[in-house]
Amino acid sequence: MAEMLDLESSFEELKDLPIAEYLVLPINSSIDKFQDKILKLKFPLWLKLNSWEHKASLGGIELCLNQEDLDKKLKQFQKKFQGKKFILQKNISGIELIAGLKQDKTFGKVLLLGAGGSFTEILQDKTFLILPSSKEKIETSIKQLKIFQIIEKKSHDLTKLINLIYNFSQLKIQEADLNPIILNDKEAVIVDARVVPEDE
Repeated sequence: MAEMLDLESSFEELKDLPIAEYLVLPINSSIDKFQDKILKLKFPLWLKLNSWEHKASLGGIELCLNQEDLDKKLKQFQKKFQGKKFILQKNISGIELIAGLKQDKTFGKVLLLGAGGSFTEILQDKTFLILPSSKEKIETSIKQLKIFQIIEKKSHDLTKLINLIYNFSQLKIQEADLNPIILNDKEAVIVDARVVPEDE
């Protein structure tokens, strides 16, 4: 079985799906040469360790409020995670959801949908679909989730979420977790992902 990819490589595998804007900082890089790109992303920004492991449990994710905060936190990260790349990503507000692809011994490829972010394990608000599936079935599954009540109340863009999940379910990859996908009234975008590619 192929190995799980780091964040940068996972985003590359998912490049045809909507991903929150990001910038890869090379190993031991100075932030100065990226100032123009950082200004385009706009603060606050997420600084993330480029890893396949859960970044929160490693202490590898921080919200940077301004340039001074970023400079300080990047230096700390470079000291703590030597020889690693980092990712700077736009902060997107909205409802957090999870979508996953898993291989099941009985049913083959299965799509997981649910409430995402740090509440995934606590809420246990999730549903499964056997693939291949349709946009209609994906919509029905989303509407069965408890979190759909919040989506409905806030009038968020369900069509964009359905399209993202449908296109994700069509990808030729072995396994993946998109957690979270952030949904708001303008967009549905991926902000974190772990992908296991197909065996070559």
